Amino acid sequence: MGKRPPTLAMKRTAAKQKGRPQYGAKRALIVKAVGPALQRHGLSGTTIEAIANVAGLDRATVYYYFPDKSSIFREAIHDGLAELTAGLEEVAASGTTAEVKIAASMRAVMSAYEKHYPQLYIFFTNGDRSSIIDANLNSEIVASGQRFEEFVETIIREGNAQGIFQTPLPPKVFAKAIAGMLNGTARWFAPGGTLSADQVADGMSRMILNGVLLPGRPT
Repeated sequence: MGKRPPTLAMKRTAAKQKGRPQYGAKRALIVKAVGPALQRHGLSGTTIEAIANVAGLDRATVYYYFPDKSSIFREAIHDGLAELTAGLEEVAASGTTAEVKIAASMRAVMSAYEKHYPQLYIFFTNGDRSSIIDANLNSEIVASGQRFEEFVETIIREGNAQGIFQTPLPPKVFAKAIAGMLNGTARWFAPGGTLSADQVADGMSRMILNGVLLPGRPT
């Protein structure tokens, strides 16, 4: 009996294992095309063909790198979450004051939302996400949100203890309010609009900090 020809999945796995640079570059190109495709066609209208057109590839090439569009969406969202987490870790390690950390953490979140628009907003704006967001990715998204809230809560407690802040709500609730403000931008923010992500983050952080900063606070 002759050898069976390798399936597409086998070819995909073999190419991954070889670690060929061009393989990773082509996958990145396809993932990058998700955002523009979603902007043009919406969630239901973003097909493999739509993603392929944005990437400048044919459908067969896209299928060589990904088995279906859900796997492309999942990688796109995962990449955005990884960048968001890295940004928060950088802020945490900065050694700056609590006041600066609040503003910087909000910038980190909005920067990720802008760079990975609109895929990171799918979780907040679409009721039926089951075809794109599986249990593992859902857990990653929830963990990312919890991480941000815990990070902000720690900063608020630090600021209160140092006499920098006086929050009108318990730190845990106040952190949830800040997260809610940022997540709410899913309903109105879009790159290239009147305000950039940094401007939105800076305006929100000023509004928040002006309400909690104590006069004569330590510098």
